[in-house]
Amino acid sequence: MQRFQTRIPLSTQKTRLDHFLAEWLPTALSKEVSRTTIRNLIMGGAVYVNRHRCKNSFTPLFSGAIVEVYYDEERLFKGKARKIAVSRLSTDRILFEDQWLIAVNKPSGLPTQPTLDPLRPNLFGLVQTLLSEREQNPDAYVGLHHRLDRDTSGVVLFTKREDANKGVAELFSEHHIRKSYHAISWRAPGGRVLATGDEFTIENYLGLVSERSGKKCYGAVSSGGDLAITDFRVIEAFRDGVWLEAKPETGRTHQIRAHLSEELFPIFGDELYFPAGIRPILPPPRLMLHAHLLQFDHPVTGDPIRIEAALPEELVNYLAQFK
Repeated sequence: MQRFQTRIPLSTQKTRLDHFLAEWLPTALSKEVSRTTIRNLIMGGAVYVNRHRCKNSFTPLFSGAIVEVYYDEERLFKGKARKIAVSRLSTDRILFEDQWLIAVNKPSGLPTQPTLDPLRPNLFGLVQTLLSEREQNPDAYVGLHHRLDRDTSGVVLFTKREDANKGVAELFSEHHIRKSYHAISWRAPGGRVLATGDEFTIENYLGLVSERSGKKCYGAVSSGGDLAITDFRVIEAFRDGVWLEAKPETGRTHQIRAHLSEELFPIFGDELYFPAGIRPILPPPRLMLHAHLLQFDHPVTGDPIRIEAALPEELVNYLAQFK
């Protein structure tokens, strides 16, 4: 790790931290430095102003301030979970927005909320950055009320104002928000034969049953656990798989993944719940699970809201291989 330090010249007019780093850091490193790298350094806690760690790109700098940067190229660009795949949220991922709410289409592989790795992007942080830059307000408010698993894509709803929090929280807690997912699953030996249009419901109690590679796995338990109910509809059945719509009535951790796995319909690409040692003939590029739809009455205006995220290209292409 390299440490770089400078003092802003006394003649310098007030500037922003990210703008100053964009001018100074390429000279200090003797190489080009992208805006993404600068943003990752700041968000990752590698930048200090007057001996205090600063994670705000908009921090104003005045003449005489001391700026330090701890630059570790291997940490920034190599290694698990540090290779930044998504550093900005493109506006085409915004599915719905008004003065109270914003819904975005989360890509697979991106955590919904901050993780223990400060350099790892997350959807919450990207939404906050988008709103902060648009409004020129480093304290732009973002409220998180639900999440998707890291490898699940699709609709995630955030609040933009604190006065919308109570209504949105009640939508989820009182099950007044309707969710629909699409999943592509394998029919394991012994699994029931399903035809296009079939419907079924899985209802049980889910609890922690094991860990695989340090990750928690959930399944049906005979005592304790939380009630979990999911309604399923077969969109299309194939010889080697099935395309399903899942409508969870409850919101338990890994609910759809655990329910389908225990019914012998594990989702393709599910490293936790797919049977160990089984390799699909058609290798999936990701977890084949997508949060397709949210429907609810607006918590402030009362208007009916329908937010839909189209099936991602990876799932469309994977489905095409079965036909």
